Amino acid sequence: MEISDIKSKLSLSDVLNYYHLKPDKHLRLHCPFHNDKTPSLQVYWKTGTVYCFSSNCKTHGKSLDVIDFIMYKENCTKHEAIKKAEQMINGETKPGAELTRAAVLTKMFTYFKNAIYNSKPVQEYLQQRNLDYQKTEVGYNSGQFHHGNRKDQHLIESCLKYGLLQDKGHVNNRTGEKAYSPFGKWGVVFPLRNQQNQIVSLYFRSTKNEDKAKHYYLKDRQGLYPKYPAPNTKKLILTEAIIDAATLLQQEQITKEHEILSLYGTNGLTEEHIKAIRELEQLEEVILFFDGDAAGEKAAEKYSAELHQLKPNITISKVPTPEKEDINSLLDGHSPEILAQLIEDRTAFVFSNGETSNEVESLDTQIKPVEKEKEEVPKLNTNNPERISYQDNQMTVTVWGGIEKENLSRLRVSLHIKNKENRYKTFRDDVNLYSHSAVKKLVQNASETLELPTTQIEKTITELTEQLEAYRMEERALQIQALKPKQYEMTPEEVRAAQAFLKEKKLVKKTLNQIQQSGLVGEQKNGLMLFFLYLSRLTDEPLHAIIFGKSGSGKTYLQKRISECLPEESVRTITSLTENTLYYSAKGFWQHKLLLIEDLEGVYQAFLPLREFMSNQSISKLTTDKDAKGNNVQKVLTVEGPICVSGATTKESIYEDNANRSFLLHIDESPGHLDKVMEYQRKTKAGMINEKQQEQAKQILKNTQRLLQNIKVINPYAMELRIPELVFKKLRTNMHYLKLIEIITFYHQAQRQVKKSSTGTAYIETTLSDIETANWLVKESLLRKSDELNGELRQFFERLKSTVAEGQSFYNKQIREAFRMNRMQVNRYLRNLEGMGYLEQKGGNRKQGFEYQVCSYAEYEQLKAGIDVLDENLNKIKAKCNGKKTEEIKCNTSVTEV
Repeated sequence: MEISDIKSKLSLSDVLNYYHLKPDKHLRLHCPFHNDKTPSLQVYWKTGTVYCFSSNCKTHGKSLDVIDFIMYKENCTKHEAIKKAEQMINGETKPGAELTRAAVLTKMFTYFKNAIYNSKPVQEYLQQRNLDYQKTEVGYNSGQFHHGNRKDQHLIESCLKYGLLQDKGHVNNRTGEKAYSPFGKWGVVFPLRNQQNQIVSLYFRSTKNEDKAKHYYLKDRQGLYPKYPAPNTKKLILTEAIIDAATLLQQEQITKEHEILSLYGTNGLTEEHIKAIRELEQLEEVILFFDGDAAGEKAAEKYSAELHQLKPNITISKVPTPEKEDINSLLDGHSPEILAQLIEDRTAFVFSNGETSNEVESLDTQIKPVEKEKEEVPKLNTNNPERISYQDNQMTVTVWGGIEKENLSRLRVSLHIKNKENRYKTFRDDVNLYSHSAVKKLVQNASETLELPTTQIEKTITELTEQLEAYRMEERALQIQALKPKQYEMTPEEVRAAQAFLKEKKLVKKTLNQIQQSGLVGEQKNGLMLFFLYLSRLTDEPLHAIIFGKSGSGKTYLQKRISECLPEESVRTITSLTENTLYYSAKGFWQHKLLLIEDLEGVYQAFLPLREFMSNQSISKLTTDKDAKGNNVQKVLTVEGPICVSGATTKESIYEDNANRSFLLHIDESPGHLDKVMEYQRKTKAGMINEKQQEQAKQILKNTQRLLQNIKVINPYAMELRIPELVFKKLRTNMHYLKLIEIITFYHQAQRQVKKSSTGTAYIETTLSDIETANWLVKESLLRKSDELNGELRQFFERLKSTVAEGQSFYNKQIREAFRMNRMQVNRYLRNLEGMGYLEQKGGNRKQGFEYQVCSYAEYEQLKAGIDVLDENLNKIKAKCNGKKTEEIKCNTSVTEV
């Protein structure tokens, strides 16, 4: 079936219904492709597409049709998505058929979650209960879910089976269809999960005040709310009701150090709860946070004894809930901080002979009786970095707007100081805590306003300053750590596969095959050359690359495809770069990294330091800064490499000074290559490309590079190698040629014997096969460096020679019409070729046009012949080695056969 037929027969509505997704009145959905707190997926019925506006979504920037939606939802290839769509059209795939309890309840809870966004009364109810429905996992059962799914008999049967629907036993008079009664109608819904974190039951809490029976559980209740505690749980809070647990889950200050688990009422400690708690091997304390009534007190006493018997070595404590209050009601008229404060004020049960004592003692007394007498050190509360708080016995200090973390020479803050004994005594000021005079003035003014001793205020400000300094250094350390790329950890299977790959006999050919499988079409020689150039980043003297080609010829495509075969932590991709950006880089940011420049025009201002960085592998700059007293001081900024630089451009002449520091690669712009690329593009859109195989090819190349070790390479044939005499800038080109051979040897380190020099340095040696591979790769680049014509001019001249017969003259108008080129561009090319002696003017005039004739048709072939000195040198070395039956002199011709 054609893709156009599928789109005409399978509507977007059918696909969304299949996955039980229902847009709200604004035609928006919670995006199923990422964790979506607010609906960000927009549905467009007219075009039959959806679009996610969240930058966190893997589909961001893509408009998805029905096939794309299935592909991302099923996490499959496009070809598999097309097959799935055909099955939907033919009715072979039946949603809801033979679904497990977990699958049915997961689908239904997704429906209930989406229903909240269509019901303002429910949103208001949750707001009254101090629950944020965008942060809390909660849904709403309007009792209408079965009406829109009557045709899905499998879903109806599943809902009947698991208790979400009840058969009324008669027919609806209006519709003539079977009548059903929905369970938990008009109730907010909370999911109960099993140990595998699957939804296996639902809890409903009615939103109707007149409904006396407010709580409903599905039949065969199972699972825990919100989930099974994590295995490494140390502190566990048990609540009396699910809504209380949901309230605590919204408090980040509490969930950071505690796991939450809800009981099912004062008699709701089930066997599943006990099993889950028993399996917590690192558990240190269970905190009972029950209602402030007689039932809550009785339940706390009962369960403390049971839990002590279950785990006798842990602490069992109780939170002092105010009388006639519960966790959720405490937020009415109080700030959320009251919950954390009550937990801090908890007391521990004392047990004797397995019985619970009538008295409870302070938790601090039980755990650390010796430290009770010590003065408690005030702590800085940094949960909200924009509202940092600090308090001691007499004052509460709030730092509004946070602190600056960049400039360590000052600590400017906006303070709000309160007298604890008199809340109307407050003081506000903006001050630099590193200024002695400013702090002295602050202490004096605060003392007068708050009516507190200056010694007390001075002590508080000093301690606050010290803790702010410590907090700032911790935050800076975290920022630096965040800038460092995460190191990929290979599995043992990946390590073994990478080691086996590095020991392949025809390693270079295998590598080229993997590069092609990763998605590179054509450009085999350029692709392999780039791979080795990028590999040089691991050595102390990396090589560099500049890729030339017309706009839209595939320069960035080539760079991107090869860079995707490199470990992510080794690549820095940029579109723009300034001079100062390089000098102010973090330490180690560029070391052994590849700097990938999408267009060299974007780094024009940074060419000078970038050239030095490429040549010397380090740059430095003398700058002026101010010290703490405001005096000018000299400062040297140094950035260390080594770094490998790769860039793409359409202009050769502008970058001549950069070009002689790099290998020059020219994009294949032949019609045959363009046809191959376009064929690949068509296959991609038709879903005929195996994307999984592409990712596997990239991953094996990444892993092999992660295994490579920096080892010295010695080339025993270096004295006999020569580069062509025609090459410009011989010094740098000679080093580039020798370095390329070294990189190829370095790549084969797993196959070479490690030797030791007289000084004890480990090294491996170059073989003739390494030199042959380098010769095959480097010829095109050396030819470009030997040619006085740049790439565009050489391409024009060769096309001209193939168009005009030898000895025949021509006019610029004839060439312009034949090549379909701009008149000014043709005139410029012809003038340049004439000025360099490649063309001779035979006649004509400015008005009618000039007549030209090609001076030499064989000059480029002669230039190519000069490059063959590389092979001649290699053959001489082979002749010298003739008769030696060693693996070192065997040439690997497999690469040149590609």
